[in-house]
Amino acid sequence: MKVLNDTWRFLMQRRLWPVAILLIAAAVAVPRLLAKEPTVAPVPPAAAVKSDQAAVLATEPIVAPATDADRSGRRHVLGASKNPFKPKATPTPEPKAPKVATPTTTPTTSATTPAATGPGGTTLGSSPAPTTPVTPATPTPAKKKYELNELTVRFGPSEDTTQPPRKDVKRLQALPSNDLPVLIYLGVLKDKKTAVFLVDSGVIAQGDGTCMPSRTTCETIHLKEGETEFLDVAPDDVGDGTTPGAAGAQYQLDVVKIRKKVTTSAKQAKQSIARVSKSGRQILRARVAGDGPLRYHFNTRTGRLEKLSHKAFKAVVAKAAKAARASF
Repeated sequence: MKVLNDTWRFLMQRRLWPVAILLIAAAVAVPRLLAKEPTVAPVPPAAAVKSDQAAVLATEPIVAPATDADRSGRRHVLGASKNPFKPKATPTPEPKAPKVATPTTTPTTSATTPAATGPGGTTLGSSPAPTTPVTPATPTPAKKKYELNELTVRFGPSEDTTQPPRKDVKRLQALPSNDLPVLIYLGVLKDKKTAVFLVDSGVIAQGDGTCMPSRTTCETIHLKEGETEFLDVAPDDVGDGTTPGAAGAQYQLDVVKIRKKVTTSAKQAKQSIARVSKSGRQILRARVAGDGPLRYHFNTRTGRLEKLSHKAFKAVVAKAAKAARASF
């Protein structure tokens, strides 16, 4: 009781008596409210609910049969319609657009810088902007064409300190010139690896080549790619000594390349075989007329040089002798 009296006096001194009255009313009303029992709503009997549901199910069917209008109506399906029994079509690839070659050179554009303005609004002038020079495209050199069995050699005086220059030699061409025919290129043998040169009388040959019929009696020289031959020319064979390489000169011959396949058709091959040096042919005919026929025959069908057998060579010599007698 002392606690309640102290609390009451404290509230009265602070003039909080309305709060005290509310607290006393709440203390009396709360127990009374909690002591009352809540009213429960009456529950309808289960039999009545079941009877109502049964009546509804009996009058309205759960699943209604489909009518003709429902069958003819179109159903809306998400996405595109698809027949499961239709094979899938293979897409046809679109043709690619041809590539357009872009030019390699760009046109030069020149521009001028804006004029500078000085004090008082005066124009100081304008200077052209630097331009980029256009480099002209270098034309591709055309590929050089060779005749069938044409040679690439190095030929020149051996006394020169520099290497002899390269030179392309056709069949029946004389080296070093038509005025000084030290050698005449006759052709390539059946092995397609050996070039045959006719040696002028009085010329002494020495080197990698093979002299035929012998080294002492060297009428022709057989050379292959990469082989070198040195030719000593007698002073009597070069005239009065004014010709370059005169007075017992020595020449060097290097076979660099033998052109075996340079044609694309039979017609071009036949034309290539027929092309020879006309000047060299005249020199060769004069040589045969003075010293007799050669031991070789040129096959115009294959473009190869064939060595005559002993019997065939005797027949050629007899034919040439008969023709010489008939001319007198």
